[in-house]
Amino acid sequence: MASVRDIFFNSIYEQIQRGEDYYIVTSDLGAPSLDDLRKFYPERFISVGIAEQSLISISAGLTMAGHKVIAYGLNPFPVTRAYDQIKSVVAGLNVPLTICGLNAGLCSAESGYTHIPAEDFGMLRMLPNIDIYNPTDCTVSRLLADTTAFIKHPRFIRFDKKLGEKIYEKEEIEIEKGFSVYGPENVEITVVTLGIFVPGMRLLANEFGESIKVIDIFKMKPGIPELVKALRNSKTIVTLEENMLEGGLGSFILEVLSDSNLTIPTHRLGVRFMPYRVFANRDYIQKDQGIDIVSVRKFLLGLIENKSFA
Repeated sequence: MASVRDIFFNSIYEQIQRGEDYYIVTSDLGAPSLDDLRKFYPERFISVGIAEQSLISISAGLTMAGHKVIAYGLNPFPVTRAYDQIKSVVAGLNVPLTICGLNAGLCSAESGYTHIPAEDFGMLRMLPNIDIYNPTDCTVSRLLADTTAFIKHPRFIRFDKKLGEKIYEKEEIEIEKGFSVYGPENVEITVVTLGIFVPGMRLLANEFGESIKVIDIFKMKPGIPELVKALRNSKTIVTLEENMLEGGLGSFILEVLSDSNLTIPTHRLGVRFMPYRVFANRDYIQKDQGIDIVSVRKFLLGLIENKSFA
């Protein structure tokens, strides 16, 4: 199974073969899907070394010169090490650059705290103009690649190397809308989540029948009126993420509810503390923080059985 990253770059390579004016700039990071690009179009592949500030600055310059550019690095470094460049140059000047980060949430937790981008959502969503994406499957990833040549604003795409299996048909996805709904309109619980949690939450929605629906947020700044409509007919909301709760998906949903004058009890499940002083992979951290599938199922079942919608 190809990952969402490789599906994205394979599509970009196909566009380059058709004559699209792309440059891939990396901070000493490759991918199987970039091997042919490096071999047959070496002038289109630029490595700046382990220097994320240069990655963003050079990529922004090429974009401002009229080229279509993808800056690709190991998340969280393109965000944390080059935040000032993203803030002042890319977001501040509304440069239509695509920044891609390999690693979403806890997918590389075994590499330690330095490789856990649990804060990137909170950092980037404070900036103007930037769209933030977390592709859930191969369909979303390919649609993001297909629209890259036409973007008018900067965007950040975070890839989860564990994702790639097809969940959606192309006609089910509206990239600009930014989310997908699975389940009935009127429910007791709406689970708002993203990425790695979506397949498991859809299975739980099937198990619990008409009690739960799942909203997959694959764009961090989705269409707000449409999202409010999807949230409105819920007795309670549960947000589930691998981001820090401060500034993450749950905080975003609370802001949407407040700004829309909606009062719906909301429970936030996510990363509450970091770092760990022991070896901790994704499974360990999910279980320890109560966001693994077993813990989430127990939490949802408790809400349903106790009618704890307050």
